[in-house]
Amino acid sequence: MTAGLLHTGHIIRFSYNADDDQGGALPSGTVLYSPVFARIFTEKPTLALLEQGLETPELFSAILEPGNLDLRHNDQFQVDAPALSPWINKKFVIVSIQTPSMLDGRRYMRVVMRRFEIAHTNNLQ
Repeated sequence: MTAGLLHTGHIIRFSYNADDDQGGALPSGTVLYSPVFARIFTEKPTLALLEQGLETPELFSAILEPGNLDLRHNDQFQVDAPALSPWINKKFVIVSIQTPSMLDGRRYMRVVMRRFEIAHTNNLQ
């Protein structure tokens, strides 16, 4: 782990299978990368985002390593360690991805994330 990258987690990508006979589909999550090292910062949303209807006022930015990950919007980052982290076992949805412009061995990525929140749980599925 590189110095300063305090959190360890993994990247999850969700895909939706074909509809079942009731017309619904359950998402299937696949762990793409593990371990991914990160440093997470709390960001203040801009007034423009709030005016556009951003429902959550909390945005987060993170530095991820390795920087050669093939990330997409709506991929999720889940924090696995350290146990003292306020975000342990929490998921974040990746909103923006900035790839590094340097082609040397540092290989970091900067992403902007929001917290993943479940509207309701369905224990029957």
